[in-house]
Amino acid sequence: MTTEVELAVTGLVTRRSAHDVAETISAIHAEAERRGATVVAVVDHAASARKAGLTMPETQVIIFGNPRAGTALMQASPDIAIDLPLRVMVRDDGHPGSLVSWQDPAYVLQRYGLGEDQGTPLNVPAAVATAVLDGR
Repeated sequence: MTTEVELAVTGLVTRRSAHDVAETISAIHAEAERRGATVVAVVDHAASARKAGLTMPETQVIIFGNPRAGTALMQASPDIAIDLPLRVMVRDDGHPGSLVSWQDPAYVLQRYGLGEDQGTPLNVPAAVATAVLDGR
């Protein structure tokens, strides 16, 4: 079962996964590729912290995109390139499962002054995460 989680961070949508960070990242990776996206990287912040002699809860960010979709956004608003490729964060908050977060597409559109008709590519993280979290 997944539920939406209330967070004070503006512009993020967060839901709970019943699975741990590694399992959730793996499922998101497979779903993103199934939808035609290229996974650029998985950044494992906790592993990097361990290499530096520090500790933090498991936290990974998967970065993926599709140039056919992202290029039009960057042509319309070049500054949006700082937010592309798209990403989903999965982290351990000390409770069963993990938290899955992505940028709210409406927030990103507003931030860059883009119209709703341009937002389809920004819906991909939500679609990928929702498919994984709802078992579709």
